Amino acid sequence: MLDKNNKAARRFKALHKSVMDKFLQFETSLKPIHDKWEKPELGEGYSVVIDGGEFFDKAGINFSQISGESLPRSSVGSENFQEAPYFATGVSVVFHPKNPNIPTSHLNVRYFCTFKDGDVLEEWFGGGFDLTPYILFEEDCSLWHKNAKKASSHNYEEWKKNCDDYFYLKHRDEHRGIGGVFYEKQKYEDIGEGLNLSEKIVNAFINSYLEIISKRKDFKFSERQKEFQRFRRGRYVEFNLIYDRGTLFGLQSGGRIESILMSLPNEVSWRYKFDEQLTDEEKELYMAIKKSKKWA
Repeated sequence: MLDKNNKAARRFKALHKSVMDKFLQFETSLKPIHDKWEKPELGEGYSVVIDGGEFFDKAGINFSQISGESLPRSSVGSENFQEAPYFATGVSVVFHPKNPNIPTSHLNVRYFCTFKDGDVLEEWFGGGFDLTPYILFEEDCSLWHKNAKKASSHNYEEWKKNCDDYFYLKHRDEHRGIGGVFYEKQKYEDIGEGLNLSEKIVNAFINSYLEIISKRKDFKFSERQKEFQRFRRGRYVEFNLIYDRGTLFGLQSGGRIESILMSLPNEVSWRYKFDEQLTDEEKELYMAIKKSKKWA
């Protein structure tokens, strides 16, 4: 492994810890599962999972660093694919709060490096974050995107479109949520620039989501709202199992299944024609996810 690979892994480990430090505080009674793992001929990681907590129905904060002889095509999702030995490291996060007034959130930052004859062939960064509300609070969506815009600078419009296009369920003709930013194959002369971008994205995610939690955590909710949350989580599962390249990469690279599927909620339902009998509140959410919207 090259020194720069170690440098990237150390930086992502620090980002992993920063997410843990900020969000595990919301669980006061259930002890999160801290699972450090190693898989022969693949690599290692650190998964922190909350399953059936007081605050989170399900949450996963995952770090990994892996390598292999053949880079899976799902790693880039483009036609410019070149099979090669690789190193990859990153952080992936998903939060499914119990209270449907608080959206589900997702974050991923990652670094890839491919090799040829022991030398670096190509290296790049990817990542982003997105928000999946169950009850629409437009001010939260605006906050989310304003912070995403600040972290992404002049790339925001492009990366927002990438996010809208990527987190889209073609078979449902709807977006998974209200988006955020998503970027792939960002290349830099200095690896430090990519690591700094990753840190900006993680900090924007942390600050945005903490503010939303602070505003919504004490809101009451009805059984109907909880039922709708479970129903919409079904769409989340459909996306992750059909389209999500991170899931596909994990499976294709022979990764650790528990870590790969940690993003799936533990309370979810599929209802027959449920979305033909929506309340006015639920219809507002559907209007926001059917078409891309300018939030910032």
